[in-house]
Amino acid sequence: MSLWFLLLCALTLIAYAAIGGVFLAFSDFIMRSFDLVGNQAGIETMQVLNVEIMRSVFMALFMGLAVLSLFILVYAAFNLDGTPRNLLVLAGGTYLLGVFAVTAAGNVPLNNQLAALAPTTSQALTFWKETYMTRWVTLNSVRTLACFIASGLTLGALVIR
Repeated sequence: MSLWFLLLCALTLIAYAAIGGVFLAFSDFIMRSFDLVGNQAGIETMQVLNVEIMRSVFMALFMGLAVLSLFILVYAAFNLDGTPRNLLVLAGGTYLLGVFAVTAAGNVPLNNQLAALAPTTSQALTFWKETYMTRWVTLNSVRTLACFIASGLTLGALVIR
């Protein structure tokens, strides 16, 4: 494994863990706190957060990791051998499917549905309680686990190399 690729993998490992930590915070206590402050306040806060996150460092890291994951997956598949190759292919695939695809297919549509609702309506409150909180947090927990798995697989590849 070349030095530049080793360093790229090490930085990617750190980024996987950082993104996973953010997701963990949301699944563990942030969403529960949004729900406890009152339905309307939680809805309004999540609506604002979903706008603000689009122009954050988190979003740059989240999107950049998708590109890096694909690059590492392809590079490892064609340029490495043995267990490190397999672990890095799995790590990249885990992030792409377990984080990026889950976000695109699950969390983002839920965020868009929430954004379209006025927080004070009964429709918004019902959606928040019966759909958003359960599905969004479940999907977010999948993303959390996928980030930690991707970071563990990457660490394994770096240790074994």
